[in-house]
Amino acid sequence: MTDFKGLVRVKISFATLSDAGPRPVNEDRLDCWVADSGETVACIADGLGGMGGGDVASRLAVESFRRHVGEHGLGAKAMSEAAQAAHEKICAAQRQDIECHNMATTLTAAALSDEGVAGVHCGDSRAVLVRGEEMRRLSRDHSEAQRLFDAGELDEDGFFHHGAKHILENALGIEERQGGVRVDSFCCDLVPGDRVLLTTDGVHDLLLPREMRQPAAAAQTADELVLRMKDMIEERGARDNYSMVALLCESVE
Repeated sequence: MTDFKGLVRVKISFATLSDAGPRPVNEDRLDCWVADSGETVACIADGLGGMGGGDVASRLAVESFRRHVGEHGLGAKAMSEAAQAAHEKICAAQRQDIECHNMATTLTAAALSDEGVAGVHCGDSRAVLVRGEEMRRLSRDHSEAQRLFDAGELDEDGFFHHGAKHILENALGIEERQGGVRVDSFCCDLVPGDRVLLTTDGVHDLLLPREMRQPAAAAQTADELVLRMKDMIEERGARDNYSMVALLCESVE
């Protein structure tokens, strides 16, 4: 994919969707807002199923992240510190509630402006950029299967179907005795026509990147994009909670 350097004026529209799917509880959480400084900010979190308190962990992560960047800004350092603060918030809550002592969650967040997109990531929720017919992963899963893919031992289809793709090596709420939490950062330029998608694994476990690319490129609005994606998931048969934030970059007249 070709990067476009230099400042390009864009305006951002967005739409969100979160559904419990077949599960009795939705352990996903998302938020999207326009910051006082003008950036459009999106974050998405997926509480780890089977750990207990996944819905609590994802809620704490998103709420803590938004509060921290509201107080400290949206620079790369501040966003990384916001994710770390969310981790610490979850760890503190673990100590207060025995039923949630193992809770953990993914977190992927992005801030979009004329200067591009910048974000942070932990776990296996994802951020992707669609530009025309090309799709770029902005985040990398913190999983065993991702390590194999990065090493060239799996192709895209092999990674999609690999049994270890849900074995996470990193998430907010991991205890310090396990090495603490790692927060990755990413950034990229934006041009009019770009689409940025944040998804939980209930989306990208069902839809291959090449299957997501077509509706992302074809949709004229953010609302249309999330509805197209929802229809594809429901037609295939949702197996988990699924959530997404769709952000469309349009030219400023």
